[in-house]
Amino acid sequence: MANPIVLPQYLGDYQADSAVYIWFNSFGVSDESITLTGLTTSDIEIYKDESMTQRASDAGYALLNTTGIDLDSTTGVHGFSIDLSDNTTAGFFAVGHDYAIVINSITINGQAVQMCVATFSIQNRVNPSGVGDYAITLTIRTTGETPVSGVSVWVNSSNSRSGSVAGTKVSDTNGEVVFYLTYGTYYLFANLSNYTFASASFTAASGSVTFTKNIATATSAGSSSFYSDSFLSRAIVDVREDTDEPTQKAKYSDARIIEHLEKAYIIILNEINRNSRTPAVAKIQKTITQGTTTYPLPHTVGSVHGIYKGDTSGGKVFYDSRSKFNAFGRGIWLENQTLHIQTTDLYGIGTAITIEYVPSGVARLHNGTYTVNAAGDVVTFGATPNAGVLDTHNEAYAGSIFRSLGADGTVVTGNYLQERVITTYDETTREATLDSPLSPIPTTDDGNIYYEIAPAVNKGMDTVVALYAAWRLVSTEGNAKRASSILKTYYSYMPEAPIDRSDSGNNRRYLRY
Repeated sequence: MANPIVLPQYLGDYQADSAVYIWFNSFGVSDESITLTGLTTSDIEIYKDESMTQRASDAGYALLNTTGIDLDSTTGVHGFSIDLSDNTTAGFFAVGHDYAIVINSITINGQAVQMCVATFSIQNRVNPSGVGDYAITLTIRTTGETPVSGVSVWVNSSNSRSGSVAGTKVSDTNGEVVFYLTYGTYYLFANLSNYTFASASFTAASGSVTFTKNIATATSAGSSSFYSDSFLSRAIVDVREDTDEPTQKAKYSDARIIEHLEKAYIIILNEINRNSRTPAVAKIQKTITQGTTTYPLPHTVGSVHGIYKGDTSGGKVFYDSRSKFNAFGRGIWLENQTLHIQTTDLYGIGTAITIEYVPSGVARLHNGTYTVNAAGDVVTFGATPNAGVLDTHNEAYAGSIFRSLGADGTVVTGNYLQERVITTYDETTREATLDSPLSPIPTTDDGNIYYEIAPAVNKGMDTVVALYAAWRLVSTEGNAKRASSILKTYYSYMPEAPIDRSDSGNNRRYLRY
């Protein structure tokens, strides 16, 4: 009786560049195990998909145990291997294809035999982690380069959020997810409460299987007791106490009180500077770049105290403008809120120039949540503050004080109150560069990190700012008795601005509307 038709075994879906081991048997007419003869690597033929043209080269084939016959002295058990990394026949072994292995020919029991012993594929099967076997690592971070955990991530071969080619993964504490995909272009989609995600895509290819996407933006200001220690929260409470504001149906909203605090702050600072030999100043940095001779300054820049280049040892080289009639040009000068340099060659490309100045105003005060980069020197403000509003002026917060209030969550590190000076600020990305890194760097696994843009005053002096704002409000209402009491309290907290004998409620010095 003729032997039945036997289908070749499917060996599995292999990773590219791996090795395939093929074992097969030989039998006699009575199904007994018998040996074979004539097996060489030239007898091995491999076909790709539906093609009738076998692989041109035998390179990469090897007989097991030298001969491939009767392995381990077991009659009728034979084998060989195929190295999928061999590219002698260029491009033959490739991801996304199926292969058939044919032996042609060998001799069994005196008979010439040809047979298809097995089939296999190279990353051409869907598995639970994706559509292929290439491990593709995606790292999801904020626009400030902070990894975000707990993000639901999925990818699609078309730009549609409604489909996924590999299911949904959740980012770990490093912001990473791993998909198993074939090479090609994919669109990335993500979702996490209190975050928005920019559109993104990536192209996986040989040697390019790791991608970092800075696409997350925090949209929630959080809710935390940390805000109670912020300047704004304390000052708002102080103003309401000083003005005897009713708790029910209050006359002034928090936003309106914040506006008065912003106006009061610069007046308080000027009072301090007026009686000080060493006035309080702010500073920002500008780095000279190729082809750029004008550098906009923040809108809060008032009287400039100095322009200089500093070194690591604390030394300073000061620059001053030459006369506008100087035959060699002015060198460096200020016009309104713009720093001009005559030529970039004058000071050198990449030179960081520091501008120290007395503020003429204050950027919009607020508090909220932020993220921080791995180095701890760049922070990104959340899109929605808890109190106050984000200033959209060019480089609005350059020279301002950044105060990290703390962090909450299950696993928190670096939970300390820290203050830094903001040297540069990008109003489009809300990224602020700090004069020195936060140390320790605050981190949280599932909570928020809180901050405020704070006036450059200590915890006692913020009461003075609140008193002045309260005095303005009460004076406007016409409550002269309470206004006088608030003004006396204001001076008791601020000895740097003593009352002159001629001072009165009508003195122009105090009528700052």
